[in-house]
Amino acid sequence: MAAKPPCQLGCLKQAASKEEIEKAVSEIRVICLIISLMYIDRKQSMTSSIFELYGKIWGEIDHELEFDVRQSLNPRNPNLLFELFGNLGITPNATVLEVGCRYGLYAIELARRYNCHVIAVDPIPLHIEETERHISNVGLGQQVKVKLGRIETLPLDDTSIDYVWCRDMLFHVDLPKGFAECFRVLHPGGTMLIYHTFTTPLCERKEANRLCKALSFVLENMSEKYFERTAQNVGFEIIIKDRIDSEWCEASIEVGNKRLLEYLLYVTRMRRAKKRLVQKYGKNHYEANYASCLLEIYPMLGKLCPAIYLLKKPL
Repeated sequence: MAAKPPCQLGCLKQAASKEEIEKAVSEIRVICLIISLMYIDRKQSMTSSIFELYGKIWGEIDHELEFDVRQSLNPRNPNLLFELFGNLGITPNATVLEVGCRYGLYAIELARRYNCHVIAVDPIPLHIEETERHISNVGLGQQVKVKLGRIETLPLDDTSIDYVWCRDMLFHVDLPKGFAECFRVLHPGGTMLIYHTFTTPLCERKEANRLCKALSFVLENMSEKYFERTAQNVGFEIIIKDRIDSEWCEASIEVGNKRLLEYLLYVTRMRRAKKRLVQKYGKNHYEANYASCLLEIYPMLGKLCPAIYLLKKPL
């Protein structure tokens, strides 16, 4: 029968003097005392925070704080884009390129506001058809032209464009190629206005991945650092960078628009009825609509941050 190993204290007695043993035991007691005090302190801190929360913070109605948060922070609204664009001094002889025009509503508005020529480019044939129909309806066929194409391979000559308008479409593209093409077609000194949305540290990776998978986004394009580095690498200068954050959401709510409330309601209903909706419409259809609602809601929660950029091609 094998002998049992001696206990640690037995080894200590054999290997150390009485004074050394007493010193070691004393040190162990001090360590145990420190651990106990740390636990007690943590427990007391938790208790104190609960008393502070319910007894002080929520114990009385803080009329001053309530008044403070009810005051508008004077948020700006989407008209800011047109104001910035107009400040560039667009003339009737100027040619503006809108990349990712979808149904051509911005292209039409640009032509109306600044009496300029607009070329609207989009890769989706359905969007081209709808844009041409809208242009015909408003009688701007001489000012607004439509072309089927992608930002990565623009169907335009070098230095043929004075300004580029780009809103809510750079999620989907090969960003280095897209920026390089816009740089190519712009005149020296030409300007590109961009409205784009980035993820923030509050947006978890799985949340960002869900948006990208459902909406065909390129995750890297939602990085502010990557975005700016890519623009600068092709030669652009960043003239203006303006973080919009949740301003446009706040402005919409403050004028009585219930759109964001509807998106929130859609998300709650879709979440609760997911199984039935997926069976009826398919998972891809469900996810695309669910994610599009989150895209509108997340800026209010600080998970996404829209921003405006003015990029300039040097002379």
